[in-house]
Amino acid sequence: MAAEPLPGRLTRGAIGGLVSGMVFAGATMWFSSTMPNGKAEMPLHMIASIVQGGKEAIMAGQTSVGVGLAVHAALSIVFGVVFGLVTPMLRTNGTVALVGTVYGGLIYVVNFLILSPLLFPVFGDANQPFELFAHLVFGTLLSFSFYGSGVRRNEGFLAIGSAERAPAR
Repeated sequence: MAAEPLPGRLTRGAIGGLVSGMVFAGATMWFSSTMPNGKAEMPLHMIASIVQGGKEAIMAGQTSVGVGLAVHAALSIVFGVVFGLVTPMLRTNGTVALVGTVYGGLIYVVNFLILSPLLFPVFGDANQPFELFAHLVFGTLLSFSFYGSGVRRNEGFLAIGSAERAPAR
C-alpha cells in the first residue's frame, strides 16, 4: 500500500493539529480557571506574549486573547503538518498513536524545557505537570487524524479482527 499523497497528509495534519490544539487550549483554559486566583484567559495571554512582548506585556495589559488564539492555532497547525510528514514511516495505527503521544511530549520538552527558559520565561509560571499532560493529549489526539490513512488504509481503527475490509459496493 502506497503512502498517502503529500497534500492529503498536510491537510490531515493541519486540520488535526487545529482541532487538537483547540481541545488543548480549552482544557488549559479550564485548568487555569480552577486555580486559586486563576483566570481562564491567562494561557492565551501567555501565548500572545510570544509576539506581543513577553511577561512585561502581560503585566501592562498589552496582550490580546485573540492574538493568543491565533498564535496557538498557527503553532498547532504547524505541529500537525510536521507530524504529517512523518506518518508514511508509521505502519500501524498503534504506532501512529504511540509516536503521536511521544511527539506531544517532545513538543513539551522543546517548548517548556529548552525555549521557554531562554526566550519566553513567562511559561515557567505554567503548571508544568499539567502542561506535559496536555501536550501528550495533543499528540495523541493529533495521531487520530492519521488513523486508517495511507499505508494503514486497510487497518481497522482499533486493529481488532480481520485486517481486510469488505469490498466497496
